Amino acid sequence: MVLIYGKGTTGQSVTRFMERNETPHILRDDEDFSEDDLEKVSLIVISPGIPFYHNIYRLARKKGIEIIGDIEYAYRLYRGKIFAITGTDGKSTTTYILGELLKKENPFVGGNYGQPFINAVLNKNPVAVLELSSFQIYATQTFRPNTGVLLNVSVDHLDWHKRESHYLLSKYKMFKRMGRENTAILNLDQEIIHRVKIQADRYYFSMERLPRNLEGIYHCGQFLIYKIKNKTGKIDITDFKLEGVHNIQNLMAASLAAMIHGVSPEEIEEVIPNLKPLPYRIQPVGEVKGVRFYNDSKSTTIQSVEKAVASFKDSGVILIIGGIYKGGDFSVLLKYPNIKKIIIYGRDRQVLKQMLEDRKDIVLLKETLEDSVKEAYRQAEKGDVVLFSPGCSSFDMFKNYRERGEVFNKLVESIGK
Repeated sequence: MVLIYGKGTTGQSVTRFMERNETPHILRDDEDFSEDDLEKVSLIVISPGIPFYHNIYRLARKKGIEIIGDIEYAYRLYRGKIFAITGTDGKSTTTYILGELLKKENPFVGGNYGQPFINAVLNKNPVAVLELSSFQIYATQTFRPNTGVLLNVSVDHLDWHKRESHYLLSKYKMFKRMGRENTAILNLDQEIIHRVKIQADRYYFSMERLPRNLEGIYHCGQFLIYKIKNKTGKIDITDFKLEGVHNIQNLMAASLAAMIHGVSPEEIEEVIPNLKPLPYRIQPVGEVKGVRFYNDSKSTTIQSVEKAVASFKDSGVILIIGGIYKGGDFSVLLKYPNIKKIIIYGRDRQVLKQMLEDRKDIVLLKETLEDSVKEAYRQAEKGDVVLFSPGCSSFDMFKNYRERGEVFNKLVESIGK
């Protein structure tokens, strides 16, 4: 008997798969779970949102029952090639780009982004492009992708992981399992990534020229310059529409993975003009009397806020942040000269305000997102950007970042009327 623990999208997808394959199972998510309930259970498949310190882990260890996540469960059944993308920021966009670059192969694109991985088993896709969170990687035992991409690492989700070391170990877990027959794509510009001992064949992406002894891809003006298996060349990115340095990094990582897989530079250049920003990731919403509005509701870390602000270095920025504080030092925002005002809303607005005390003159507090958007428009001048990049979780006022993003878009629309 398999216990599927968690009734969200992942749990329901695994349930449907087991029903289709007539696998004995039960689906539960109640808190008052006892040892007796595990009497006939031989395997537990747990949803990614269930933290490692939950009682179900303790009971499983006590009873000697294997407990794995849906990624591990699907991996044991999947027979195609796997690209796994992780990192603190940029996972969804890189997953989307790589999916587009591999479109001719009918890839499955999902994991933490889109559909649960088990659907790739059902559909028998020959290639799977997976976005993986630290939660999902933590609940794997043998998962080892053909190609693993580590975009960046900064401390996040300490409400779940409790310790920085636990979060970092979860991110590195799958790379430590990879062998020489696998490929690892790494961010050369982030020193912390070099500490990981990886046996896989390694390639790097960078905003600076690569050292001669390394293979990979780097950014130079309107081109990406690559060196792969001693072949060199360039990719024209003049028509790349996604804003910001971080999106160039995402494009480099995806392009590198695609080329190693056999996609030509010419094919990549054909796809680039058609790439669009994902919803709520520095998404252009509209313009009102010369003021441009951008929706970055997906932003839940200070690092993502910094990347968003840096995307508009040539414009004055009215920045809206706030929600439930997850950690990080928001005082780093004071080093950006393009920020004209910072408007803070939500439950932990006083916490964020204290970190910005050195520049009280540019900080405004508002209780709601609606008040913040109205105030941002009042403060903006023609040519400015109103950037909604909360840097916090949404759960004080919204179900998730999507609902938060939808509300922001509607508020902007109301200004234009």
